[in-house]
Amino acid sequence: MPPSDYPEVPVEDTLQSLTPAQRRFFYNAIQEPDQLRQRVAFALHQIWVVSAAKTNQARMMVPYLRILNEQAFGNYRKLMEEMTLNPTMGRYLDMVNNVKPDRARGINANENYAREIMQLFTVGTVKLNPDGAPVLDAQGKPVPAYTQSTIENLALVFTGWTFPPTPGRAPAAINPAYYTGKMVPWEANHDTSAKVLLDGFRIQAGLTARQDLDTALNHLFEHPNVGPFVARRLIGSLVTSNPSPAYVARVAAAFERGTGGARGDLKAVVKAILLDPEARLGDESDAPPGYGHLREPVLYVTSLLRALGATVAEANGLAGRAATMGQTLFTAPTVFNYFPLLYELPGSPGVLAPEFEIMTPANALARANFADAVAFSRLGATVTMDLTPLMNLAAVHPWYASEAMNRVLLHGRMTDATREQILAAMAYSEDPVYQAQTAIYLSASSLLYQVQQ
Repeated sequence: MPPSDYPEVPVEDTLQSLTPAQRRFFYNAIQEPDQLRQRVAFALHQIWVVSAAKTNQARMMVPYLRILNEQAFGNYRKLMEEMTLNPTMGRYLDMVNNVKPDRARGINANENYAREIMQLFTVGTVKLNPDGAPVLDAQGKPVPAYTQSTIENLALVFTGWTFPPTPGRAPAAINPAYYTGKMVPWEANHDTSAKVLLDGFRIQAGLTARQDLDTALNHLFEHPNVGPFVARRLIGSLVTSNPSPAYVARVAAAFERGTGGARGDLKAVVKAILLDPEARLGDESDAPPGYGHLREPVLYVTSLLRALGATVAEANGLAGRAATMGQTLFTAPTVFNYFPLLYELPGSPGVLAPEFEIMTPANALARANFADAVAFSRLGATVTMDLTPLMNLAAVHPWYASEAMNRVLLHGRMTDATREQILAAMAYSEDPVYQAQTAIYLSASSLLYQVQQ
């Protein structure tokens, strides 16, 4: 389906906050039909992180968000280029106005983007097998994917790029901040020396900024790490934090062959992730320990309201609700995301549980409070729900309302103990409104819902 969009931001509006983009995100996620595209775009946002901690205006964030939506089912090589030349990414990771070294003036090429495109966006820090496991040396230690020298050489590739010219203004060596379009090269600021990248790959001297960029991105894209690197992270966001090595390998193979042999086809990758037999292990009562993942606050908000058929106005305050649960939309604390994607559960070595990194006691209470606000209509006039069908079921018998929540929210996984607790709470009143609200609250705040399987 075509991507849902974000509001246009006037070029001259340099004081507008991030609020319009945050509001539209929640409106799109709940009201618009392109759900899979938005879900994948949000997962890619957590790999290719840009944060309002540094780019805190809608005019900066909207062009970046549009790339994610447009490229969600595109090719990863195209996504790499679009992100590399996006002015918002350029500002966030310091590629924009990064000039060639000048030792006499004490100027060095900025290494920030060069480091992160390898570490966080494409290759990772160690060499990987096709199943995502690290390649080990003779001493059993992971083999590094790159060195500091690699970062320094790649940083030279990314010199000489500046903001796109604002309309009606002539290009300059250092253009003023402008976030619509792609960054443009200024050749005099680009380093033309030879560069040695991953595994000794050499870029010849004398190339233009564009030639260096294309050569380096092609080189990174073709690295054997990229398939398992991307597969591991997208499976973690879309299905389970702890996929089997075989699952990772199957998805990495889809990255390699794509559709019709096109390496990096994200549509083929997403299809492989969601249609893999392991993607439905949560349907079984004996799903392996560690299967699934905690719904992060943003997805807890959107999934719950969408499941209950809520209607959300564009001028909603849902970003604030997610923030109270520990996740301020588009404002990741660091380039490592809202939470590290490879965060291990404390006391359980090797068990990944990324979303639990922000699950503090206070945030856990805030999640229960959000379920209460949804159930008892405390989200204000911008969020409305029709509870009549659930009330009618409760009026026949409370069990029917509990079973509706079992099917709608818990996908048939409600335990006998949980149902007994819900029915006992519903029995405090014969009012079907209260009973319907109680069934929603206790189901939505239960661990069976908060952990997505």
